[in-house]
Amino acid sequence: METKTVNILIKIILILLGVSFLFPLYWMINLSFKTKSEVYDNPFGLPHQFNFTNYFDALEKFNFLRYFTNSIIYSVSTIVITVLIGSMFAYCISRMTWKFKGFALSYIALGLIIPVQVVIIPILTMTKAIGLKGTHLGLILPYAAFSLSSCVLMFYAFFRNLPMELEEAACIDGCNIYQTFFRIMFPVIKPAIATQCALIFMNIYNEFFLAFILGADDKIRPLTVGLLNFFVSIGVSHWGQIGAAMIITSLPTIIVYLIGNEQIENALTAGAILK
Repeated sequence: METKTVNILIKIILILLGVSFLFPLYWMINLSFKTKSEVYDNPFGLPHQFNFTNYFDALEKFNFLRYFTNSIIYSVSTIVITVLIGSMFAYCISRMTWKFKGFALSYIALGLIIPVQVVIIPILTMTKAIGLKGTHLGLILPYAAFSLSSCVLMFYAFFRNLPMELEEAACIDGCNIYQTFFRIMFPVIKPAIATQCALIFMNIYNEFFLAFILGADDKIRPLTVGLLNFFVSIGVSHWGQIGAAMIITSLPTIIVYLIGNEQIENALTAGAILK
């Protein structure tokens, strides 16, 4: 009887916790359909009449297409660079025997604990020195560098559990090391690749700090920085348009997570423990 009561209490707590997580999304959607006056008269209740003009006004005032294109460029480029380099390095430290590979793994793991705020001045100095400030590449390279640690560790957890017979069979068939990696090993870790693509996309698409510092030019600003400029330009006089702009910019990450959430859960479970 006590066990049943405890289970019911746990379920109630989890339901309340889930509702609390969903409330900001509900409030944002609710806000986007209200008129300027109704936002203050009825802040949390459902709108009396759904006002779709907020979305059209937000798209008209907010240069969504330019900022969205920049965000996609940053996200996709970071995914390609990080997955390619991270998978090759993880393969080296998990499947090959070479000197200092333990040190290399520890060095990569250090990237998980170094906050970007600590190294922002050296990054800014380097991007200026090599002429990348004000370009897309000036943001893509730091994004890839900070995404590399978690990517390598996840791929390492997958590679180390694969049987050695895969490489032995490839070697017998005449494959060199690159053919073995790209034709045999790389396709085997598709769950980890899909997970990293989803996680990197959501992280880079929502990143603000580096974009705000390094993406000073309007032509290379991503959605997060563009959204800040939109808020500053209209002030707090029209929360309906602000809510509409937030919904528009949030849709890609919501869609990516809904598509890849199962892969993320499976990959994190499969490679949860590092030896």
